[in-house]
Amino acid sequence: MQIKKFTAKNYVEALKQVKLELGDDALIMSTRSIKPNLPLYGRSVANKVEITAAIEFEEPVVANIESELDLNEGDGLDMKSLIFNLLSEKGQAQTLGLKPSQFETYSHLVGNGLDEQLASKILKKSIGQNDEKPAKEKIRAMNLMKKVIPFEGEINLQTEGPKMVAFVGPTGVGKTTTIAKVAANYAIRKNKKVALVSLDTYRLGAVDQLQIYGDIMKLPVEVAGGKSELREIVNKHSDKDLILIDTTGRSHRDKDYSRQLKEIFDAVGGVETHLVLSVTAQEKLLSTTYQQFLPLGVDRVLFTKLDEGLSFGPLFNFSVRNRVPLSYFTAGQNVPEDLEVAAPDKVISLIFN
Repeated sequence: MQIKKFTAKNYVEALKQVKLELGDDALIMSTRSIKPNLPLYGRSVANKVEITAAIEFEEPVVANIESELDLNEGDGLDMKSLIFNLLSEKGQAQTLGLKPSQFETYSHLVGNGLDEQLASKILKKSIGQNDEKPAKEKIRAMNLMKKVIPFEGEINLQTEGPKMVAFVGPTGVGKTTTIAKVAANYAIRKNKKVALVSLDTYRLGAVDQLQIYGDIMKLPVEVAGGKSELREIVNKHSDKDLILIDTTGRSHRDKDYSRQLKEIFDAVGGVETHLVLSVTAQEKLLSTTYQQFLPLGVDRVLFTKLDEGLSFGPLFNFSVRNRVPLSYFTAGQNVPEDLEVAAPDKVISLIFN
């Protein structure tokens, strides 16, 4: 192993020396700032930095293989990450264009799953006075975040004819249970006339589950296998205030499913679509699922399983990036207690809790 010290005016220059002399596989062993002992002719001498790096010698064939596979493509990004980690919290904040008093809030947001660039933009836009304390910076960021999340609130019924609302989404997010909670809220609490419809003719027991909820609440439950049957059901229940439609859960890889649903909904017209997502899902899956149902038209997004979530930054990321209004949150299996209308304060409390 070869060990060597590199001195420069800043970490960027020092790291360039390390890479140039020891190569991309050099190991950073330590870093430190070097302060000058004496001023030079009455002028202060600039601080320098020192990096101690090491390299283990490898067989030439290994280096050749790495070169052929171009494994070191994107070293610029790795270099930036390394520089960032070498800096103090104050230095990191300045690198991001933030004040030192904002770094605590930034770290909290990123630690709770908020996208780094998004967190940085929020803090830059909510920046206060130079003497602002971290607690005030946090409040400013919270207030701005409340404003940028799109909300629509609960389902708005129509003055004439039934409001038709379909719940779509992947398997296992709790669509059927969510429909039961919404149905109970309108039928029992608001004394509205509600009908339940299932398009889920594939999953074993799906209709039975909806039927059980319907029997308990004394609501009609219908099953539609296609657009003609759905049209007949809608006509049959034209006296209802609200028709809630349950759908089959499909994998995000099923790109054709949203087209099939669109044909069915277009046959009756005026179906409001709520995409049901779980906060326990990976952020990439949230985005992929949204893209899957985008051709159908997504009017609202409903997040379930808040009681099982560990970090809620991805919920904020998804909402701000896609600009689809949130409607409800659910937590638990109790009907209808574990249902609440999505609100800005709730999202903020989840992220900053």
